Amino acid sequence: MSDEYLWNRSGEPDEEVARLEKLLEQFEYKNAPQKRKRPYGWLAIAAALVACVGGAVPVFLHYRPLTDWQLASGRRLRAGQVVETGALNKTTIESQLTGHVDVEPHSRLRVIASGENEQRFSLERGTIHALIWAPPGRFVVDTPTAKTIDLGCRYTLQVSDDGTGLVSVETGWVAFEWQKREAFIPAGAACVTRPNLGPGTPWFSDAPETLKSALAKFDTAADRESLTVALNAARERDALSVWHLMARTQGADRGEAFDRFARLVKLPPTVSREAVLRGDAEAVDAAWNALDLGSTDWWREWKRKW
Repeated sequence: MSDEYLWNRSGEPDEEVARLEKLLEQFEYKNAPQKRKRPYGWLAIAAALVACVGGAVPVFLHYRPLTDWQLASGRRLRAGQVVETGALNKTTIESQLTGHVDVEPHSRLRVIASGENEQRFSLERGTIHALIWAPPGRFVVDTPTAKTIDLGCRYTLQVSDDGTGLVSVETGWVAFEWQKREAFIPAGAACVTRPNLGPGTPWFSDAPETLKSALAKFDTAADRESLTVALNAARERDALSVWHLMARTQGADRGEAFDRFARLVKLPPTVSREAVLRGDAEAVDAAWNALDLGSTDWWREWKRKW
């Protein structure tokens, strides 16, 4: 919306302003002497209505700060604004400083905040395809069941009506986080996040179906049988999944996961079974580094920012 519209009604009005003007037309005094109208009178009436009804009337988007993001039409988005697509249409938003996001049909994406150090959205439902070129950790998408942190990559994020989410990573890295429960998803891998459970165990897309099924069962039921099936089905490449299982289990279950991990990955002398079993953070991080998928140092560094 042009700023001039609020003062002399020139330019294109914001959708919210146009809607409120339409609603308020019924209160206009038709027999008043003809004189130049003061468009800011509408704003005074709307502000009074907001105060009277306790916020039932939406606050003008004009007062929400503009972001660097814009629609394909060139119209810039504001903080708090919602991008919603119908059943048959889709759209694209882009920021020259951050990245490019395709929004699939039947999706609802909200702009939460846009600043120098953080671009934050909320995917309430639907599917987005994100290509991010901003520094790692700056593009964050909240879902009903996890926070999605981009670490410099291209990925697809889906959220179903019940809040279940699925991220599939094409390049780079994505991290899921919910109530201190973390999942690290590299290129070629995917991960589900579920209501009241948060991120599940990541898996590579070419993993055996037996492994995928066992992981899904373990993530929802945490039974020992599914853990054993998953560990036995894991290939060397699937040590990614085994590491997450090792980090999320306790006692004998963690010991079983460690033993399988040690057979799949060459561990440094500093990583002992005893240290991992007692949950030593340095030993668990060193075990991850043995995967040669990148050091945990980068994750700890970016995590401090949010």
